[in-house]
Amino acid sequence: MKFRNIGLFAAVLLVSLSGLAQMPPNPTHLSSSLPADAPPKPNLQTTGNFAVIQRKFDIFAWQEFVALNWPPGRPGQPGPGTIGKSLTGDNSTVWETYMASSQVFQPGAAPPAPWGTTQPIPSFCPAVPAALKGKVTKILPLIAKGDIQDEFTEAFTVSPLIDVNGKYTRYEIRMNQVEFDKILQGSADGPAPAKPWYVPANQVAPISFPAGVYQTDQIGSVEVKAAWRQISQSQASRYHTAWAYITYAPGSNNLNTKCAGPFLMGLVGLHIIHKTASAPQWIWATFEHLDNDPSAPAIGHYSYYNNPKCTFSPACADQQPPAPSGGWDGDPGKTNTPVQVIRATPIPAAKNNPKTGINPVFQKLLRNVSPKSVWQYYELVDTQWPQHPGTVQNPQQCYHDPTNPSNPLNFACSGPNIDQGPQPVPAKLANTTLETYFQQAPGNQQAFMGNCMGCHSNGTVANGAPNTNLYSDFSFLLGDAQPPSASGNPPKKLRRAHK
Repeated sequence: MKFRNIGLFAAVLLVSLSGLAQMPPNPTHLSSSLPADAPPKPNLQTTGNFAVIQRKFDIFAWQEFVALNWPPGRPGQPGPGTIGKSLTGDNSTVWETYMASSQVFQPGAAPPAPWGTTQPIPSFCPAVPAALKGKVTKILPLIAKGDIQDEFTEAFTVSPLIDVNGKYTRYEIRMNQVEFDKILQGSADGPAPAKPWYVPANQVAPISFPAGVYQTDQIGSVEVKAAWRQISQSQASRYHTAWAYITYAPGSNNLNTKCAGPFLMGLVGLHIIHKTASAPQWIWATFEHLDNDPSAPAIGHYSYYNNPKCTFSPACADQQPPAPSGGWDGDPGKTNTPVQVIRATPIPAAKNNPKTGINPVFQKLLRNVSPKSVWQYYELVDTQWPQHPGTVQNPQQCYHDPTNPSNPLNFACSGPNIDQGPQPVPAKLANTTLETYFQQAPGNQQAFMGNCMGCHSNGTVANGAPNTNLYSDFSFLLGDAQPPSASGNPPKKLRRAHK
């Protein structure tokens, strides 16, 4: 018995050391190059080492974060500078030169401005103060992810996210040129037609966005979703900032006709979603600011938490605020009751291990560029990838962890050796500033998806034909396309239920 125990210990140790040997090396420098895909996964049938695979995707996610937040050159491309290497430790970014969704989907299905066009300041906005000439870089017409400029509550809800100062969190969604060009082309083959195909009534087949390819460095479709909060100048040293106007709809008006600002905004959340050959269901990387909220009742300064007794009880955290009389109008001049937020699924401890965690690795690289770098105050929450990119239509062999048959990450099978869907890893993922009310918290009846991939699998094209749902390749943006005036498309309020 003793020898068998020693043998078992040796076998376990060998497997563990094998896993460590496979673990990808930590990056030693920062790069402006956006990775096209994560490196090929190890053979699950022979290794079963999910930690190795997760590490590869986490490195990929951080490399995306660095490249997209690099100082820009021409629209959508990095420039000659270095991330965080400035007097303030901050810089304008590549992703902020992407086209905003509100620029692409125009009223009456009018063609959008050419790629690289900056957001115009609406005529009803106040004049830019002399001291901020050339510094106002964006218009924020949203107060929730997933809604365009005439809607302002979080996706699937009727509630905004309100910070500790009683101010709304603001959102924007941007796309790279690969996705922009494909949206204009639509489902057509060959070059784009003379009239852009993104008009939803003309969409005749589910769209399939281009994918990134590791072997050729071909970049795929990328969407970036950002969450911002109003901050003071004294807080700017810890945030990536931007001066922005905020447009909103007064009263029950569905159109943004009011404008306030400019306001100094601090970045608090960032989704990066990238379609790749290894992940046709897209790779989902989500980042947050370190000061957002805790994972358990705590004492300290947070942007979305100021009650140290706050738990997941119905009377406290993550509860949607009741709408005021007349509804939410997004007025940035109003002060509202803060939403108490706790992270329902803590960031995996391995990611923040002081010696080996992927977050400390990149945060140190950022500090090495400049001790003032604002980018050191962001962390990867997690990276979601398809454990198996095959579907029932593309059957692949099932896999079960030989060392742990009850492993929740094992493939679910609908038949002998047939995989049932992508099986996203991790199974639960939410950004507390972007999916506040859909975290997998105890007693939360609304957390019906639990992860990015599962939620976005329901995305559809806004199509004019009645009772027609054309899948939009995991992107909700095509549901925001605005129809021609003669189209039979349902009003936008009726389509909100799909988000």
